Amino acid sequence: MNAQHPVAKTILNAVPILPSLDFSETRSFYVGTLGFEDVGMDGLDYLVVRRGGMELHFWLSDDPVQCQNSSVFFRADAPGEIYQDFRDRGIDAIRPSDTCGGEMRFHIRDPHGNLLMFGGSALAAVTH
Repeated sequence: MNAQHPVAKTILNAVPILPSLDFSETRSFYVGTLGFEDVGMDGLDYLVVRRGGMELHFWLSDDPVQCQNSSVFFRADAPGEIYQDFRDRGIDAIRPSDTCGGEMRFHIRDPHGNLLMFGGSALAAVTH
């Protein structure tokens, strides 16, 4: 029988690494449109953006199919606030019906096709 070791308590979060077809377009969308901060690049082949507890890393790809098949899910205490902020910024966030238990989920795609999904307990109702 294999003994299971408890997960180390020092692991705080995981940071997704998504493909980008063009760092300039990616930076413009995430920083200029979604309100992320440009944390920087490591040379010419890596980009990092951050907004609050959301952090995304990007690597340079030349294959659009990789972007169209990549996604990340962010769990938030108040996804409705993020949804409303994106709507206020002019983003056409897609909000599916509330799921079982009142959990709100929505998603958007970046210019290259990466899917950003958001969800969590709906703490405040958001009107469209």
